Amino acid sequence: MISLNRFRAYLRVSEAGKIARRLFVMNAFDGILIIMGVVIGAHLSGVTDPNVITTAGIGGSIAMGISGISSAYLAERAERRRDLKKLESAMLTNLEDTHFARASEFATVVVALVNGISPALGAIILILPYFLVPFIDVDSAFYASLSLGLFCLFLLGIFLARISEERILISGLRMILVGLVTIAIVSLVTGI
Repeated sequence: MISLNRFRAYLRVSEAGKIARRLFVMNAFDGILIIMGVVIGAHLSGVTDPNVITTAGIGGSIAMGISGISSAYLAERAERRRDLKKLESAMLTNLEDTHFARASEFATVVVALVNGISPALGAIILILPYFLVPFIDVDSAFYASLSLGLFCLFLLGIFLARISEERILISGLRMILVGLVTIAIVSLVTGI
């Protein structure tokens, strides 16, 4: 088990925190917008069975998670191994059993987990209202899903504003605007 101090040191040395933040926002954003598209498409197609939407949403979430974890792990591992070999060549020494090498492997795992979990989490949040369909109607679940999506986008905007030290409200509204544009375009294209 890795200690908290070592965890922090590995994050700092490998700069995994910065990479993970970027991937978290980009991929949560993707997961939210993708499932928004699925929910809108299902709604406009006349799907009234909430199980169709929850099953598609869960299937998509799992696929996004597996894809995100495996693709990021393989890509990040290749880049970090390349960097380690370059450093070894420059230093004329083997660095495989060093803190730097362990921090590099740690960063690969952290980045891969964030890359996979964030879109899956964003997607799962949007299908939650469909689990309430015995208590609410499908139309209410649809509007609740889109509202949750816009709220999550707003929260991502706040997160970005805190990182960039920009105005929180503007950043949140900018993200909502992207969500609204997505809703409009998907509705126009799939509603025909």
